[in-house]
Amino acid sequence: MQQGSDYLKKFLEKHIDLLKKIPLFEGIKSDELEEMLECLGVVDKTYPKDSIIFSVGSEVTSIGIMLKGSAHIIKEDIEGNRNIVAELLPGDLFGEVFACTRLHKSNVTVTTTSSCEVLFIKFKSVTGICSSACVFHNRLVENMLQLIAEKNILLHNKIELLSRKTTREKLLMYFSKQIEQTGSHQFTIPFSRNEMADFLCVDRSSMSRELGKMRDEGLLSFNKNKFEIFYFQK
Repeated sequence: MQQGSDYLKKFLEKHIDLLKKIPLFEGIKSDELEEMLECLGVVDKTYPKDSIIFSVGSEVTSIGIMLKGSAHIIKEDIEGNRNIVAELLPGDLFGEVFACTRLHKSNVTVTTTSSCEVLFIKFKSVTGICSSACVFHNRLVENMLQLIAEKNILLHNKIELLSRKTTREKLLMYFSKQIEQTGSHQFTIPFSRNEMADFLCVDRSSMSRELGKMRDEGLLSFNKNKFEIFYFQK
């Protein structure tokens, strides 16, 4: 880390619990993390709310890891219609798909929705030949390949969601995924109504009307962003 070993020790003391849970570092021992971060030459940065971490056309050569706060990955069409591709929370990775391409060009914008702290790792530091022959390096490469494969699955799921023709069909699929992820028919979604409409690529007013109809039909109940789903229990 560019700030020196003392800063690195303080950084690890602050974030060690989160770092141990990050899939990229799976199988790497706690006592190896300091050596690993120093070898990788990582850099951490802070951003205030509503900042742009990178935008469409930006050169992306590093993997970002959200340490604190939240952000949205946003895609806009030529008419300015906004689609929230994903939400980023502590522990989530982003930018790795662009960093591993030949052009390193982003086709999305990453915008903070709160004050954030982000750890950046040069992609070449992960996949390149390690001059120190660090024991953890092969494991790091394996983890990265697995994460990129999993990201492709998530992208396929999003394409499947957006291919649904009606607002109700999109809502039904979104809620089914939430039940699958949380293991419960009661859950809290990470979006406001506007953000949810952007995520589903639907009109906000139409979505709100459809949610009201589904509630009146006894299919679900909700209070702000807290939902309970009944229709999958029948």
